[in-house]
Amino acid sequence: MANHKKKKLKKRLARRAKDVKKYQVNRAWRNIFVQAGILK
Repeated sequence: MANHKKKKLKKRLARRAKDVKKYQVNRAWRNIFVQAGILK
């Protein structure tokens, strides 16, 4: 039972890490565009 819980937690953390990464990438691109004067 404890093992199953650990697996679930790992999955959730992995998914969250992916979302965070995606968010950071999107923010980085927006920063680049803003600095280039394309998006304001």
